[in-house]
Amino acid sequence: MEKVFPQQVPGLPGVRPAKGWVPPLGNVLTLLGAYDNESGFWVGLPLQALTEALVLAEARHAVDRLDERNAEVEVEVPDGSAEGTTKTKEIEVPAGEVWFISRFHLEVDNATVTGNIRVSRFPKTNEVDKRYLGTNQDGISDETYDLAGPGELGAELRLVGDDKITVVATAIADPTVGDGTVTLTLHGRKAKRLVE
Repeated sequence: MEKVFPQQVPGLPGVRPAKGWVPPLGNVLTLLGAYDNESGFWVGLPLQALTEALVLAEARHAVDRLDERNAEVEVEVPDGSAEGTTKTKEIEVPAGEVWFISRFHLEVDNATVTGNIRVSRFPKTNEVDKRYLGTNQDGISDETYDLAGPGELGAELRLVGDDKITVVATAIADPTVGDGTVTLTLHGRKAKRLVE
């Protein structure tokens, strides 16, 4: 590839180029830095600033909503299950997408079953994804968790391709009476992933 050299500068790594120096221009845009008009020097652009800007851009440009149409998962504990029986079902973020989840809506329809949520992005506990709720949500309950609210995460939950959210249903009676269903609905938005 041919390069145009506006000015030839012998330089060593870590040595600031001469005032007014312009970097080599190639056929491909290469992020090097920004020219500071006040000092007259090129200043290296911190990649953290660019990454942060891309994350903000992801959050601003939604491509779809997350709601009961495309982000709902339910798991059932069958009638007569022994106490401690656990059933799980997961929803996975497709590759190339990023999800910004603002609310979890968790519904448990049976008094002999509890529900919880596991998030693969959280640290693991005993080789298993960490639970979102400290204690399981009791049977016959319908709760909405505003993730940006006080006492929750304080911000939306950002999940990228291959991250998983698992809904967990656990029998708390021996045996369970009737089928028990735990339903999780995610609310938020999908976006195109810009940051790896």
